[in-house]
Amino acid sequence: MSTRLLSASAAVLAAALVLTSCNKPTQEPSAPVSPGQPTAIAPPPEPVAPAAPAVQLTGFFHQPGLNQFGYYFAKAPIQFGNFKLRGLHLGAPEDFANYEKGQRISPNYAPIMLEFDDVTSPLRENELGQPYHEVSRRVLPNAYKVTAEQVSFRGQDDVLGQVSFEGQIDAKALERVHAGEAEETVLTGALTAMGQTLNRAFVWFGGD
Repeated sequence: MSTRLLSASAAVLAAALVLTSCNKPTQEPSAPVSPGQPTAIAPPPEPVAPAAPAVQLTGFFHQPGLNQFGYYFAKAPIQFGNFKLRGLHLGAPEDFANYEKGQRISPNYAPIMLEFDDVTSPLRENELGQPYHEVSRRVLPNAYKVTAEQVSFRGQDDVLGQVSFEGQIDAKALERVHAGEAEETVLTGALTAMGQTLNRAFVWFGGD
């Protein structure tokens, strides 16, 4: 009798285990992790280095003895609002030397300056019969640097605002033009006024 009870109990227990196994929810296996190799942690991003501040042009410098005297005219128009660039003027070496010593010929002259015409103003004629606009603005430098290869200019005007020019001179081309060869580009640069920057090429004119 006892043997039959034990057999019946064992059968019931086995059936219960099978039923429990069938009702157990399926679980996705986890990805194995290699022993001794913990999951890598991404390093924090490198700090971004601040941009180097732009070098502010200050003072007056002209390469001693350098003669680039003349007028430089843009090959394509440069205009800001109603004001069109007439030209960039560079003086003689002695003009630069005197200016840098504090000797001023006139409050309206500097050995490097930019002239703009108001194209909406009336036209007049000069003593040579050449037309010019009645209203113009001459921008004198607050700072400049002029070398055989570089022309840098900073100025301020009540209408045009901050005016700057950064240019590169082609010394070989300037020599050829001085020697009387055909007209060609001698200066390229960027002129900024009224918050706008225009890139242009320039030719040289020695004056009348």
